Amino acid sequence: LEETDRLTGLTDDLLTLARGETGRARLVPAPTDLAGLVGEVVDELRVLAEEREQDLAWAGGPPITATVDAATLRQAVTNVLHNAIRYTARGGRVKVAITAEEGGPAVIDVDDEGPGIPAGERRRVFERFVRLDPARSSAEGGAGLGLAIARQAVEANGGAISFLDKEGPGSRCRITLPRPS
Repeated sequence: LEETDRLTGLTDDLLTLARGETGRARLVPAPTDLAGLVGEVVDELRVLAEEREQDLAWAGGPPITATVDAATLRQAVTNVLHNAIRYTARGGRVKVAITAEEGGPAVIDVDDEGPGIPAGERRRVFERFVRLDPARSSAEGGAGLGLAIARQAVEANGGAISFLDKEGPGSRCRITLPRPS
């Protein structure tokens, strides 16, 4: 049953990528409260962090509106946050924050305390089937599709996604989305 679930998930991920690449993904952009959307994702994944005895820090914040397809953006944030939890050691901390300056883009940052991503690999991790540590089992490390799906979803919404330098151990994944003037 677990293997069937894993294969079903893999098939769904491949279909998601194929639809996005062929332009068949049905996007329905609408004004969306990004803080609310991110907060819902954090709440959904909080149980996973608790199982790993991690501190999942989310301060919330005022509504930050952008015109996006909420379903695809939710998938991107979910994939990024799930990876952060997966690669942070038991008892570690994952922090999620959203900010926006007046007239500027919305910025969603996910900081983890995992092994980090070398600067030379930060673009490559968004390609299909890329897993930096080949020693990880596919059951623990996934198939290497989550960040490819996240990139596709963010870009479909007019945004950008990247890994940045971060003080201390771990990684910072940043999603930047345009907002109305």
